[in-house]
Parts: sequence; C-alpha cells; structure tokens
Amino acid sequence: MKWSVLLVLLVLLGPHFSGVAASGWTTYHKSDQLLIEHRESENALLQVHATTQVRSSIGAFLHLLEDTNNISAWVANSERAIVLATPSSNTHLVHIYFDAIWPVSPRDMITQSSWTQAPQSKVLTLHIEDMGQHFSPEPGYVRVEQVQGHWELTPLEGGVLLIDYTGQADPAGKLPHFITDKVTLRSLLSTFSDLQQILSGYQKPYPGVLEY
Repeated sequence: MKWSVLLVLLVLLGPHFSGVAASGWTTYHKSDQLLIEHRESENALLQVHATTQVRSSIGAFLHLLEDTNNISAWVANSERAIVLATPSSNTHLVHIYFDAIWPVSPRDMITQSSWTQAPQSKVLTLHIEDMGQHFSPEPGYVRVEQVQGHWELTPLEGGVLLIDYTGQADPAGKLPHFITDKVTLRSLLSTFSDLQQILSGYQKPYPGVLEY
C-alpha cells in the first residue's frame, strides 16, 4: 500500500505542544533531521507539517508508498491497505485501515493520490484527496473525513532527499479533538522516524521518475 497508499497519516499523539512559530505553526518535535509542527486549520482541524532529510532516491519513496503489504512496518498504527484502483501510472485509489489505540476506535480512510514531477528541478509533488464519501462505511471502523495531504520531494546534493509533508484530516467519531490530535502527532513522529531506515530497502529506479 503505501499510501498511495499514501496517506499518511492520520490520528496520532504525544507530549504537550510548545513554541509557536512566526508562521503560525507550533513546534511539536525538532531535531537535526526531523521537524514536526502543527496548527489549527481554517475549519478547526489539526493541520500537521513534517520535514526530514534522508539519503534516498526519489523513486525509493514511491516504491515504498506503493508497497501496501509492508505499510505496518513504517506507518504508525496502520493495519493494512488495499489498492482499489489505479486510474493511471501515477494515480492510486487506496483503502487504508488503522488499528485501535485506546481510547481511539479503529479508523479507515479511502484516498486518491497522484504525483507529478518538474522536469528541470526534479521536485516531485504528491497530492492526496479524500474519496471516503464515495464508498459505504466499513463495519467496525470509523471513517476518517476531510483528508488532505501534500508531499514534496526535493533532491539535494550528495544523494540527500528533502521530504516535506503537510496534511489534515477529521478523525470523526465522538472523541474530543485534543485526544485525537495528540494521537496524530505521536503517530506522525513515529512514522517519520522510521523513514530513513526503511527507505534503504527500496533503492531502485521508478518508471518515469527523474533522479538527481
């Protein structure tokens, strides 16, 4: 899956927030290689932003996203993912399931992701949109709503890849947002922390993708 499974990310949790930036973002985690921030969107949802640098090709990231059988190895709290359709070589419709983490009930989401690459800069952008409203509810799961995501992969010198992600989603259900927001941030930190190690196993060319 991947989330192109894509999707990155939904519901997660961690320590209390701190440090409001001039941009309106509040820093949740900051280290030499990883920055995670959050803020409230215009529709009062948690909006998250994460950026990290890893030694990887661009194609490796796409291969990882499409490896739905291995999603639980890097996407925190993910259970499984199913590719429902592939309208084109760069577009995927995916159904993702997330395990329950008390007090949060199991969630699922259906998203469509599509990527494009700028031929000169080689920057690859991946856009994710919510498609859950077009499918019947899944028994035993709460359907995540208003899913939006944007990935930007920028190749740097020395084989380094800058990965930038911004996204938001409504976890739905009856839990207060201060609980689901925390769960989302914790899961996001876990997911991005695992990226560097897992990408090492996907270093092979991806059809149609320009590298460094």
